[in-house]
Amino acid sequence: MRTSFRRVLPAVLSLGLVAFVLPAATAAASAVAEPSVTVLSPAADSTVPLGDLAVRMAVDLGGESSGRVDVTLGYYVSGAVDIPAGSCADGCEVTVPLRFGEWNTPRPGGGSALLSAKLTTAGGVVTYGGGTLYLSGPTAISDVKYLRAGELFDGGVADATGTFRVSVDYPPGDAVAELRLIDSGGVTRTTTSAPFSISRGLSKDALFDLDLSGLADGLYQVETKARGTDGFYGQGRTSSLRVTHANPAGFAARDEWMIAGAAPYGSALTVQGPLLSGSRPATVKLTVNGAERQVVVTPGWSTNNWQQPTARQSVSVSMQGAELPIGTHQTEFTLYDQAGRMIGEPAKQSVVVSDFSGKAVAPTLVVGRKSTVTLSADGPVGYPLTTCYVELTAPKPMDTVPMGQLCASGTLRATAPVTPKASGASYLSLSLDTGVGYYKVISQPVQVYAARRAVVSAPATPYGARGTAKVTVQDNHTTGAWTAAPAGVTVTLQRQVVGSTAWATVGSVKTVAGGIASIPFTSGVNGSFRAVLASSVPAETVVSPSIAAVSYATVVWRSVPTSATRGKAVTYQVAASPYDAGAVAHLQVRKPGSTTWTIVRSVAVPTSTVTSLGYAFPTAGSWGVRVLRAATTQHAAGLSGAATVKVS
Repeated sequence: MRTSFRRVLPAVLSLGLVAFVLPAATAAASAVAEPSVTVLSPAADSTVPLGDLAVRMAVDLGGESSGRVDVTLGYYVSGAVDIPAGSCADGCEVTVPLRFGEWNTPRPGGGSALLSAKLTTAGGVVTYGGGTLYLSGPTAISDVKYLRAGELFDGGVADATGTFRVSVDYPPGDAVAELRLIDSGGVTRTTTSAPFSISRGLSKDALFDLDLSGLADGLYQVETKARGTDGFYGQGRTSSLRVTHANPAGFAARDEWMIAGAAPYGSALTVQGPLLSGSRPATVKLTVNGAERQVVVTPGWSTNNWQQPTARQSVSVSMQGAELPIGTHQTEFTLYDQAGRMIGEPAKQSVVVSDFSGKAVAPTLVVGRKSTVTLSADGPVGYPLTTCYVELTAPKPMDTVPMGQLCASGTLRATAPVTPKASGASYLSLSLDTGVGYYKVISQPVQVYAARRAVVSAPATPYGARGTAKVTVQDNHTTGAWTAAPAGVTVTLQRQVVGSTAWATVGSVKTVAGGIASIPFTSGVNGSFRAVLASSVPAETVVSPSIAAVSYATVVWRSVPTSATRGKAVTYQVAASPYDAGAVAHLQVRKPGSTTWTIVRSVAVPTSTVTSLGYAFPTAGSWGVRVLRAATTQHAAGLSGAATVKVS
C-alpha cells in the first residue's frame, strides 16, 4: 500500500474529528509535546461515497524517533503506515488509502462507521484520533426469500430451477440487485443481477429465476447485495439453497421380519423431508411373495410442506385381508408420491410366521406395592428360548418397570417381583427370542391401581365442646407423587377412648374437592382418632394412622375477688369440668412485676365441681391469679382466665 508523508508544524488544526491522547503527568513539567494523531480529512460527521478513501492525518511523535499508524473504518476495512526513524521529527502528515464497498468487503451496518487512527510510537506510547463517518451508497438488502408455489421460505430445496425474491425497504435509485450462488468449497457458481422492478407496499423486489440443472446435489450459499452504477455494493443478506435431483426421503420400516401366531402384518413408516418441488407422500404398496396386498395408512397423510427439511410424519401401515399363514414370506414395502415417483428405497423383509406361548399371573397390582408375578412361556416347537425379557409396561415409557431376563433351559418358568410405578391400564410384556430369528412380544393387559392414604388432624377441644376433624385423602398414581383424591369418597371417623381397645364411629362424610373430609365431633374423653375409607383398590379398605384425641378440662371462675388486704386470706372459687377421680386444682399467683406463675395452693377437685382455694397475699401491689386444673388420664389440663388482684 502506498503512503505519503509531508512535514508540518507541530501544532495542527483538527477539522472536527475527535483526538484522544494520553494525559501528561503535568502540563508544565515537560517541554516535549505528547504524541498525537489528528485526522485532517475526511472531516468528522461527513458523508463519503463507497470506493477509495484517502485518510490524511497529522502526526506528532512527541520527540520519539519513529512509529506506526493503524487506520480502521468499522470492523473490516483497515490500513496502516510505518513512520521511519527521522522522518517525522518536527511533525508530519501521513496518508493511508482505504477501499471499501466491493463485494467481499463487509458493509458497516446503519450507514455509519467509526474511523479510528491509532498511533503507536517506538517507545510504546499509544494515542488515538478519529470520528464518525456516514457512508453513501446503495441501500441495504432488507430480505431474501425462496419463492415456491406462492409461498416464501428462509431457505430453499430445488431440483432444476429455483426462484429467490430480494427486497429493499428504501428506494434503490439506479442500483440493481446482484445474486451470487456459492458452493460448499467457496466457489461462485452463478452471478446474476436483476432490477428492483416490483413494488410491494414500501418495499421494492427483484426476482431471480435460477437454472440449477447443471449443478451437483449439495448445499449452496446464496448471497445478495444492491450494486450501484459505480460498481460498489451496499449491505447484503444471505440465504441457503439445497440442490437435489432426486427425492431424498427415506423409508424407515420397523425391522419386523418375524411374525408370531399368524398375526396381522404391518409396519411403521417415517417420511422425512425435504422432497422435490410439488412432491408429497401418496401411496404405499405392499407385495407378499410377489402378490400385491391391500394396505391402510393410519393416520392419513398430513398437509406438511414437504419441501422443508423439518417436514416429518410417522404413520402405521397395516395389511388388510387374510393374515399371513405360518411359514416364511418375502415382503416389500414401497412409497410413491402423487406423480408416481418412488420416495426413498423399497423396504424388503423376510417374514417368518411361527407360534409362541406365554402367560403371566399377577395379584392385584398397586403403585408402590411389591408383588410377585408367576411367569411361563415357550418358543415355537423345536426352538428353545434364549431370551425371556419381562417388564411391566406402563402408559408412559418412563414408568415401565423391568423384571429381568428369566429364561432357564430353553423355557420360562419363574416368579419375579415387581413394584409398579404408575397406575392405569398396563401390560406384563414378555419379550421372547429363540436366537435364530424367531421372536415375539406377548403383552398381557393388567390394571395397576393407585395407592391411597389418609391423614387425620383434630384440634384439642374443651370438654363437651364441638370440634371438627379434618381428613385429607390422597392417591398415589405415580411413584413419589401424591395427589388429592377425587370428591365423593366416603370417610368414616372413629374414636377410641383411653383405656379401651374398641373403636366407635363418630360420623361419616364424603370428600370434597382437594380430597378433604370435615367431620364434626363432641369432645368427651382423651383417646385416639382414625379414619376408615374405601381404597382405590377394589375390595380393600384404608385405615389412617391414629392421632391423639385431646379433651381438656374447663375451668370457670365462680368467685374471683379482685382486691385484697396484705396478709389477710381471700377465697377463690372455680368450677372445673368434668369431674375426674384424683383431679387436683392449683392456685397460681404472679408477683407484681414478675412474669412467672407460682403454685401457692393445691386442693382435690370435689365431685360438686366447685373448688375453693384460699390465699393471703404477703405484699401489696398488683398481683395476678389463676387456677390450673391438672391433667388426668381422661382429660388434659384446663386453665382458668387470669385475673388481676389489687393488694393494699
